[in-house]
Amino acid sequence: MTEPESNSQPGQSAGSTLSQRLIAKHGSGLDPTLSLESEPEPDAPASSSIHEKLRSQAPRGMRYKLLGEVARGGMGAILKIWDDELRRTLAMKVVLGSGATVSGDTPPVDQKLLERFLEEAQVTGQLDHPGIVPVHELGLGEEGRVYFTMRLVKGEDLSKIYARVRSGEAGWTQLRALGVVLKVCEAMSYAHSKQVIHRDLKPANVMVGKFGEVYVMDWGLARVLGRADKHDLRIKDQPATSFSAVKTDRREEHAGDPDSPLVTMDGDIVGTPSFMPPEQAKGQLEKLGAHSDVYSVGAMLYALIAHEAPYVPSGARVSARTILVSVLNGPPKPLFELAPQTPAELIAIVEKAMAREIGERYPTMQALAEDLRAYIEGRVVHAYETGAWAEAKKWVKRNKPLAASLAAAVLAVAVGGVVVALKNSELKSTYSALDKAKSEAVANADLATRNAEQAGRSEQAAQTARVEAEQKTNDVLSLSAQKDLDDLVAGAEKLWPAEPELIPKYGAWMTEARELIDGRPADLAKGLKKRPSLAEHKAKLAELRATAKPQSAEQSKLERESHRKYA
Repeated sequence: MTEPESNSQPGQSAGSTLSQRLIAKHGSGLDPTLSLESEPEPDAPASSSIHEKLRSQAPRGMRYKLLGEVARGGMGAILKIWDDELRRTLAMKVVLGSGATVSGDTPPVDQKLLERFLEEAQVTGQLDHPGIVPVHELGLGEEGRVYFTMRLVKGEDLSKIYARVRSGEAGWTQLRALGVVLKVCEAMSYAHSKQVIHRDLKPANVMVGKFGEVYVMDWGLARVLGRADKHDLRIKDQPATSFSAVKTDRREEHAGDPDSPLVTMDGDIVGTPSFMPPEQAKGQLEKLGAHSDVYSVGAMLYALIAHEAPYVPSGARVSARTILVSVLNGPPKPLFELAPQTPAELIAIVEKAMAREIGERYPTMQALAEDLRAYIEGRVVHAYETGAWAEAKKWVKRNKPLAASLAAAVLAVAVGGVVVALKNSELKSTYSALDKAKSEAVANADLATRNAEQAGRSEQAAQTARVEAEQKTNDVLSLSAQKDLDDLVAGAEKLWPAEPELIPKYGAWMTEARELIDGRPADLAKGLKKRPSLAEHKAKLAELRATAKPQSAEQSKLERESHRKYA
């Protein structure tokens, strides 16, 4: 009787890695260890006790190797790990039980806490957007500890980017940072389309990678609208100092910190409430929705423009409890006082997003994104002004070269435009004035000639007088060019209403008009002063643009005060 074939392979053990098992199965000629980066060494621990605890709490298995700690929060710790199978560095979030000890004993995990942890993993994993960190695996370690793995984002959070904007470091400008916030809006607009709200948006929860990646992080307080809320985000009604009795391994690191966290009824740590919408600060959880995230993004824009977080003066150390009281009492200091040089359109975006009344905010994150994109691209910001005239002004700003050419053309034919606008009675009056001026000019020329002869002036003086008289006559006669414009106007009236068969006549009319703009040979032959050409007008406009100065803070203030909102 043939023995059943064993499933085990020589050299294979239950604890062997995938690479070892593949080599054992297919031979040493197979190399399953391709790496775009070398396997990193474990990070140096901040303290041996913390590091040992993290090692004891990490899921135990051969695939993942613990490299260090990235961060920790109310539900768990985020670890930096090495994925031995796919040869890459990842982030792993593990759920932590209450009362964890340095000895490494696995504490029990509260069922409610576990449900929230699973919800975070599954919600984040199903938000498939470039601006949301992808979740790779949800698993259960050998010790029964639940974890999920995700991309390890390498970069800086948005608060550090704001600091670079203030210093002008690494090419960061306000406009470039606005592009980052726009990507946040796009990611959140997608999440909202899936009925997911974040409820903890702030610069610290936005990561910016080295190559322009932007990620909205930390969805631990997120909620799926329409489902039972597993979080109680109401702030515990007690002084922040009462938390001093709680001892943790990193307690000393947070002592005296103005961002010393507030704690929710669930025990979740809340950092600075500067970016918290009023309805959340009041504990009105039933009113939280997509508009609450809109407020938080508006507060992030406020921090970028003002160079300080809402309710926190630059350089000041303000406790989280004090900030919370300020949020409850009213809006932060107006942006136009902190940054008077800021364009009124951008201030209008922030004010609308941060409106105290929910109904006065942008109705959706997409609406906020559209206005922010319009500002970046130089189009009309609907929070500031709307209408055909606003669209026209923004079109001119976006298309300055083309607008300058059109303006030059309009300037060159301005006299024709005036004539077109005159009524028939006014035209007749103009013709009479021309005839009278022409007769007077001829009479003046004759009088000048007679005076020169009678006075017995020299031949040269008489010639000079005649030239001057003729020039005056020619100057007056040059007004006859208006008659040519009248002809053009009359011709235009014959081309109305517009019909396709009249297109050739339109071309002929435009050719005749351009000849008048550039100056006609017949005019030059008479010694008349040539009208400025289109090219000369363009050169003059270019000269004026070159000498233009940027808008001053005072001009920005006058523009803002003249807006209908402040009337």
